[in-house]
Amino acid sequence: MTTKVVKVLKYLGLFSMVFFTIVSCEKDIESIGVNLVDNNNFSTNKLTTEVITANKNVERVISNGVPQYLLGIYSDAEFGKLKASIVAQLSVPSTGDDYNYGTNAAIDSVILNIPYQSSRDIDNNSNGTPKFIIDSVFGDINTAFKLSVFELKTFLNTLDPEDPSKPAVYYSDKEFMKGETPLFSGNFKVNPSDTVAYIKRYMPDATTIYDVDTIKNTDISPSIKIPLNESMVQQLFVDNAAGAEFASIDDFQHYFRGFYLEAEELNSDNSHLISLDMSNAKMTIYYSNDEDEAEGIDLNDNGTTGEQGVRIKHEYIFPFGALKSNILKRDNTNTKASGEDRLYIQGAAGSIATIEILTTENLADLQDNNWLITDASLIFYVDQNASSNIAPEQLFIYNYDENTQIRDMLSEGILALGGFLERDEDGNPYRYSFKITDYISELLKSDEPTDLVTLGLKVYSSSDTPTSISDNAIKDFSWNPKGVVLYGNNISAGDKRVKFEISYSELTN
Repeated sequence: MTTKVVKVLKYLGLFSMVFFTIVSCEKDIESIGVNLVDNNNFSTNKLTTEVITANKNVERVISNGVPQYLLGIYSDAEFGKLKASIVAQLSVPSTGDDYNYGTNAAIDSVILNIPYQSSRDIDNNSNGTPKFIIDSVFGDINTAFKLSVFELKTFLNTLDPEDPSKPAVYYSDKEFMKGETPLFSGNFKVNPSDTVAYIKRYMPDATTIYDVDTIKNTDISPSIKIPLNESMVQQLFVDNAAGAEFASIDDFQHYFRGFYLEAEELNSDNSHLISLDMSNAKMTIYYSNDEDEAEGIDLNDNGTTGEQGVRIKHEYIFPFGALKSNILKRDNTNTKASGEDRLYIQGAAGSIATIEILTTENLADLQDNNWLITDASLIFYVDQNASSNIAPEQLFIYNYDENTQIRDMLSEGILALGGFLERDEDGNPYRYSFKITDYISELLKSDEPTDLVTLGLKVYSSSDTPTSISDNAIKDFSWNPKGVVLYGNNISAGDKRVKFEISYSELTN
């Protein structure tokens, strides 16, 4: 039997975990109460017990190598203020060795472009153009925040300087150095209609416009378009284009270390955060030069090219590099959070809760009963009186003491474990429920008191789901800024206080 299971694990991967779990559960039933199974005489009962809960602040999280990066300002009375900025490397254009601006070059425009995560609206705008909805925005989209773009002065290492065999890890509380003068600074708010950029093309005098280009994505989707200071870009990227700084990507990233996108509040911190997929972010330098070619813009009125040649449009695209990191700064000064009667769960270096569901003494009492556990649930109710309205769609429970998965996650999977937001009949956030039956069943069989651990409750991230049966560690990622206020174990919560319920069967005679 063991050999067969090993082969299944080897060749069928994650599917085998389900099969192995079924076998394990059958063994659990047999080992918990053989006499009960033989007699076939059960009564089903339910036990509800108290739990002990506490709040824990999260000081920092890993903020590079994540699928989403936050930018902006968000504040509410429950969770305080979150300021999110971004640092990112820049890569060289894919032009081989020919990084050259040519004769009489003039920068037409420099645009930092970051695509929104958006979806197409069913209806079009009144003028017939497509309408888009920006996804993953938190807060008041009508209130702007200040956005500045600086040259990053801290070099981003790909490898860990203390152990070059490992990739570098950056945390959300790291301080980065930046240039003194911004390449851009202005008010910003989300704009779902930002689908087109108009690029003015200039003659060698850099003042006379000879054409205007319309630049848009093939699917006409919107993006953040930030115009950068052209004279600063001229000094950084054009004047020394033939230098050693652009000889390789390594040389370039030591010379120009990247961008620092800083968000700051204006008159109000009740602005908004936007979650961005930075994989297609880029800087484009649009420029024109003179070339002796048959196509382009004739510089003379008599139909000849003249001594200066033909005006040709060009662009260099600098994609964002692989290394990006979030800077998350929190201010909890003006929050309502106090005591342990409520639990504050928020992602993105926010806060978590700890739960102690049993003591050593009552665990021993339960073990003496020789029960067959049919269901064990942990239920948290949302405080619907809380002012925050950014409840996450899913929470996650895990072994807080060891920062590992609990048994039910590995044996049953994320869908069976639960933690999904349930809403009441009015559509308001109501509660989160977790099934931890396998974990409790193992506890009742165990002779080791150390198996009784403190559990942790956090906002779910996709990285929390294990990729294999051996993927047991909880990864220190959390990029979702949503949060929810739950009732804790205080008796003042009444029937909304956190519940731990065990359904079990026992012999009646």
